[in-house]
Amino acid sequence: MAMELEGITKIAQNLLLLHQQVATGKLVITHGKQSSLQWHIYFYLGRIVYATGGVHPVRRWYRSFKHCCPECFGTNWLIQAQSDADLWEIDLLNQAIGQGCISPSQYKAVIQNVVQEVVFVVLGQKFFTTQWLPGQQIPQQFTFLSVEQLIRDAQTFREQWRDCGLGFLQELMVQFSPDLSPVLQNRALLESQTSQSYKSMLRLMRGQHTLWDIALEMQQPLPIVVRSLIPWIRRGMIQLKEIPDLPSLSSKPAHTLVSAPVTPKILVACIDENPGVGHAIAQALKPLGYEVLIILNPLRGMALLQERKPRLIFLDPATSNANGYDLCAFLRKTPDFQTTPIIILTKHDSVVDRVRAKMAGASEFLSKPLDSAKLQQVIQKHFPAATLSVVA
Repeated sequence: MAMELEGITKIAQNLLLLHQQVATGKLVITHGKQSSLQWHIYFYLGRIVYATGGVHPVRRWYRSFKHCCPECFGTNWLIQAQSDADLWEIDLLNQAIGQGCISPSQYKAVIQNVVQEVVFVVLGQKFFTTQWLPGQQIPQQFTFLSVEQLIRDAQTFREQWRDCGLGFLQELMVQFSPDLSPVLQNRALLESQTSQSYKSMLRLMRGQHTLWDIALEMQQPLPIVVRSLIPWIRRGMIQLKEIPDLPSLSSKPAHTLVSAPVTPKILVACIDENPGVGHAIAQALKPLGYEVLIILNPLRGMALLQERKPRLIFLDPATSNANGYDLCAFLRKTPDFQTTPIIILTKHDSVVDRVRAKMAGASEFLSKPLDSAKLQQVIQKHFPAATLSVVA
């Protein structure tokens, strides 16, 4: 029996029709004004089994995996896992459940979170084209989602969105989206005027997290988080900016001019709660023959750091569970790391930041977003002989 939904959109009608036809295949939704922006929704016998695409498909998957599989996310499994499949997201989930790293319920929760977010976004599109590719299947046999329930959930979410008075943002920014990143314009003033719980949220506003990311980190509904920011957005103290997606975890080989790995490998550590940063460093340095140790939680990772003793450390001072400058100073007092190069990774390269870093014992700065050439320059500076031996 067809569901009755008030104000149902054309995309929702397309989804319901595929459900009624018990269709198997892929629905490709292309943005009407930006042809490079697409969403792919996969069906199996009228049920949705996966969805991807949009502005931040990798970031979305990371976010859902971190939320639903925190134990696995906090280990190096995700960094070490590899996939050369076109849908690496599904392949990695299949690997994780096959190795006993996650449970079937966690697997389903990741899929459901990803699909719900995609459906919420596509139902809000006004200008689009669609293409149906029948028969295409994906290796996902655990989760089969109801089209009707997904549409209901998306509509409920949109009602909450409207009830929070967020129409102002739609008028302010034609391209407003939860994929935007809030950035503080006067951090000291805002922190002096807000409560401790609000300060925790402000620490995430450094141009590295989207509104989706911040809502998840704060464990608050997205509309509530955005509504709390509106007064500051109106006053120009918070700006919303576009940020790039995280690097894909696909292991398909990329073009490189590097050959012959170093033996033995030099270990480099990256301490950054954003896994995309560590993965970007690994992609740049592994072809040079370096091993990259990624630590997402510095407090939990100290034992591993002291056990492995990396010969160079990349450190983001803006971690949510530790002060990076204090951590740098602590490492400098530790005999194993008194002379280890410590490179501060930051988007805030002010005189004050440089003074703080120098006082904490940092070796130098490296600006975000990271550039592969600059990463390799830093490595060559500290390990000239090793780097020259692997460059063709």
